[in-house]
Amino acid sequence: MLFDMDKQKMFSRLALVLAMSSSSIASAAEIEELEVIADRLFADTHKVNPSSKISAEELQAINLMTTEDAVAYEPSLVIRRRYVGDPNGVMGIRATGMFQTARSLVFADGLPLHYLLQTRWSGSPRWSLVGANEIESAEVLYGPYSAEYSGNAMGGVVNIKTKLPQERKFTLQGSLIQQDYDYLGTDDNFNGNKVFASYEDKIGELGIFASYNRLKNESQPMSAYYLDASEAQSLTDAGVSGFVTGKNDDGDEVIYIGDSGAETSTTELYKLKLNYSLGDVQLRATVAYEDRSREEESKNNYLRDSNGDLYWGSGNRNFEQRQHQRNSLLLGFGLSGELSGDWFYDVYATDFDIKKDREVRSGLNPQDPSFGSRNGRLTAYQDTGWNTLDIKLGTENLFNNEAMRLSLGYYFDRYELGIVPSNIDAVNGAFISTRAQSQGQTSSQALFAQWGWQLNTQLDLSLGLRYEDWQTEDGFYNNIVAANRGDSGWSPKLSLAYTFNDDWSIRYSAAKALRFPIAEELYRNEEASSSIIVGDASLGPEEGMHHNVSIERTLEQGLLRLNVFYEEVDNTIYNQSGVINDGGTHVNVSTFLAIDEVKSRGVEFIYQQQGLFELPLSLRYNLSYTRATIEQNLANPAIEGNDVPRVPRWRSNMIISYALNDAIDLSSSFRYASDSHGDLDNQAGQKQVYGAIDGYLFANAKLGWKLDNGANLSFGVDNLFDQRAYVSHPWPARTFYLEGRYTF
Repeated sequence: MLFDMDKQKMFSRLALVLAMSSSSIASAAEIEELEVIADRLFADTHKVNPSSKISAEELQAINLMTTEDAVAYEPSLVIRRRYVGDPNGVMGIRATGMFQTARSLVFADGLPLHYLLQTRWSGSPRWSLVGANEIESAEVLYGPYSAEYSGNAMGGVVNIKTKLPQERKFTLQGSLIQQDYDYLGTDDNFNGNKVFASYEDKIGELGIFASYNRLKNESQPMSAYYLDASEAQSLTDAGVSGFVTGKNDDGDEVIYIGDSGAETSTTELYKLKLNYSLGDVQLRATVAYEDRSREEESKNNYLRDSNGDLYWGSGNRNFEQRQHQRNSLLLGFGLSGELSGDWFYDVYATDFDIKKDREVRSGLNPQDPSFGSRNGRLTAYQDTGWNTLDIKLGTENLFNNEAMRLSLGYYFDRYELGIVPSNIDAVNGAFISTRAQSQGQTSSQALFAQWGWQLNTQLDLSLGLRYEDWQTEDGFYNNIVAANRGDSGWSPKLSLAYTFNDDWSIRYSAAKALRFPIAEELYRNEEASSSIIVGDASLGPEEGMHHNVSIERTLEQGLLRLNVFYEEVDNTIYNQSGVINDGGTHVNVSTFLAIDEVKSRGVEFIYQQQGLFELPLSLRYNLSYTRATIEQNLANPAIEGNDVPRVPRWRSNMIISYALNDAIDLSSSFRYASDSHGDLDNQAGQKQVYGAIDGYLFANAKLGWKLDNGANLSFGVDNLFDQRAYVSHPWPARTFYLEGRYTF
């Protein structure tokens, strides 16, 4: 360990004080110019990493309802946003599956939105801490080829840039959402709305952006409940009807007895962003407070007795109600500027704190005559959040040589997770007993450097090196106190580019990456009547070797790019499970174990063009193939040769827009992914049922109309042809949007 935790805290505070003292440097600079200075640090990151970037103007061609939408059409990427407002919008990039959430990073103006505390659906980035209306651009960097980022960038990095205030402006926007859903025993409309209001201003050297974003929406039923088909006759003999025959994802005959009904999600985001120029120094601050709630209280029981009343049998926990509330506060403070000579610096510190996070389950449905006979459950988070400090400096004129550049940095983070589950009285909510709780901290420090040399007009070389020191502390799981641990390692990087002429170039990048375990993988503990989940406090880091070759052709108002990549990752951390017989009861036990070796290879083709066919026509198209294979797994050799779950082999996206005139734009977009497996055994083969990971081709459309008075209207539809597909849960059915915006 570089130094103990108390010294870490002292260093973090001292670094901020020292950086702030540099504000005494006196010379005039505009906010826009200082923003460029900050962006110049680690400029090599954009050279050595294959990337794709989309602008706010291009985003107008899609139905941009939440921040996830901004990158949903980027190459080799899938976001599992099950409905507009879904808090579990996990992301898969290249050979990283959607549930391997600790293998991707998401930033907004330097603020970390990734959630390196939990994984699978609970580890989705906190997308909703950024309003979709704030976005200036979104860029995806593929792979860990820059020393600027930790091994959590094995899949990639999403960098979202929000708009800087330039003048006084007020914006009001309202949206309506409607989804028609008709499947199994549900035939209903699910509705939602969004309200956005913002004030931005430039007062001297002070830029102000304040906004309020509220989204409320109802989902289609997220889950379907079924019994073995052998139960059908006994229900019929008892005079019970209403069940629907079908199959589960394993292809077995089942009877569907109900679904989860609408999940209503409400998110309110209060945001304040400030930036201020003080001589050579730009100061920036962000405060984001989110109040999020969701309810699943309209469970749909298909079963009816001979009198036509709801039939509950002896009670079924599937139909229990759920209420979840989460309040969180994200703070960020940064400053950047010029040191002596050609050196520049950037310092950014963040703090994320979960103020309240509580989920209550009722045990049984309140309409069930047996309600109250089974305990409810409360799961609360306490002392959960993170702190980060990122210090960077660099020059593009090393040793007075304009052909050399160097960037240096120090990074620190601390992540803390505390989960306190308990049994409660289902009727009055009174506490009954505790269930096994989980807690733990992880922290890391890193020193990193990236050096580049433009050897001549055609050759460019970049070398990077990152040293990471990782520690755990206060771990507790399954009534076991885990010993504090530490680990460290080096991650070298190499990139070499050759420019043939003004149009053609090629670049090879290689990198080693270390991805250290997160708190849930180490300490999560959960027990239920038929399942047990246990963390593994002995986990070591994932170790990857990554290679990428990019060939690029510059076009007039466009580009062609081909990426070929190959990856080998040892000790891939994945949730593995098995069934044990406990006194006649079959219990599913799952834990986070390491897959010994995974190999992946893939190809990406990207074509972007404006003014297509010399028309006011713009096109963004990409097609990718990825194969991620389990090469060795000593814990369960039977899965060797299988595909990594939730990694589609084929993915393709297209956005095409046409300007009818200065006021009206027509656009259409398409998202395609082939089917994939949901589990390591690759056994489930039934499609278009709950639990399946289906392929899909979603066609979307949008009409935008700009009025002369600063108003904009748009009408859009997603899943135009109402394709039915599942990502374990169902994707949304055909969904309509009506939106109006007024800026003055």
